Amino acid sequence: MKAVVLRHGDLVVTDIPEPPLGPGQLLVEPLAVGICGSDLSARQHTGEFLAAHREAGVDGALFDSGRDVVFGHELTGRVVQVGAGVTDFHPGQNLVILPMVIGTDGVMHTLGYANDYPGGLAERVVVQAYGHLLIPDSVSPYLAAVTEPMATGLNAVLRSGIQAGAAAVVTGCGPVGLGAVVELAYRGIHPIIASDPSAQRREIAKAYGADIVVDPAQQDPLTVYRDQTTTARELFVFEASAANGLLDRLMAAVPPFTRILVVGAGMTRESIRTVTGVLKNVSIEFVGGPGKNEDRYIALDQMFAHLVEGRFDPAAMVTGYAGLDSVAEVFDALRPRNAAAIEHVKILVRPDITQRGIVPNSL
Repeated sequence: MKAVVLRHGDLVVTDIPEPPLGPGQLLVEPLAVGICGSDLSARQHTGEFLAAHREAGVDGALFDSGRDVVFGHELTGRVVQVGAGVTDFHPGQNLVILPMVIGTDGVMHTLGYANDYPGGLAERVVVQAYGHLLIPDSVSPYLAAVTEPMATGLNAVLRSGIQAGAAAVVTGCGPVGLGAVVELAYRGIHPIIASDPSAQRREIAKAYGADIVVDPAQQDPLTVYRDQTTTARELFVFEASAANGLLDRLMAAVPPFTRILVVGAGMTRESIRTVTGVLKNVSIEFVGGPGKNEDRYIALDQMFAHLVEGRFDPAAMVTGYAGLDSVAEVFDALRPRNAAAIEHVKILVRPDITQRGIVPNSL
């Protein structure tokens, strides 16, 4: 089958074997696949990506960089075949995929970061028959692929426990930050101040519920917050940019007792002045994946509910589509040298597209 592999830093279109279907698993045909910031980093900073997962003991996302690996964990797909013992899913269903597969080694692998289990940038994938969300006919099975990355930002809001009466600053308005904005607006938080160097991303954040959007190169979002709040409010900062050095700057700028939720996955080491946080009673929490004791990924369910209920327009953030032959171009477009000049928010890879290049989101 056709797939795009990472091979010694290059993205190569090639043929690979179709993954074998085991008991309790689904064979799925990807419909639309998003490129995560983690994918961009895993290609650009492979050593740091793997070192971080070793430090964290997350063996399921470790791969051998000397072998081909197929990225793609943000995906929707159509069920082609079900494995023995599967009763909850059947062929023909369109699903938002929970990207997990138990390997023959007994390890739960993250789809897209396992050499022996191709991710969504392939014509077929195998996943466990658990946790997937059935896409209703009223929702595009392509646009639904934004659910997983946006759930990451929503997850930080859930973890914060923020309530009406507090204020929020969101740094970084890619899909993760936009997910936070959607949930904050749904909870009635005001003001929501969203910061991003991209004018297009700021515009989408405004459409998704941000009260104020700022270009951090022109305005400090914390200065804007102070100008907008006349009474003492508890402030929550959702750091979704992964910009190096920003965490230290935030600690210095936020008011006392601010909570900073870090959801942007930076690959390089940070340096902070801890005494500043101590003196100001600033709390920093790092957020990723399901919460403690969750038996399923609640944030994924909640973001999907927002999408199905029409609480935001996913088409607004899907700025292009591309076929498998143009994946390398997609990676380059999503991480340009000048962040302020970025032209895309989310480009979805669709194996059914044969046209070369990135095409408009009118498909």
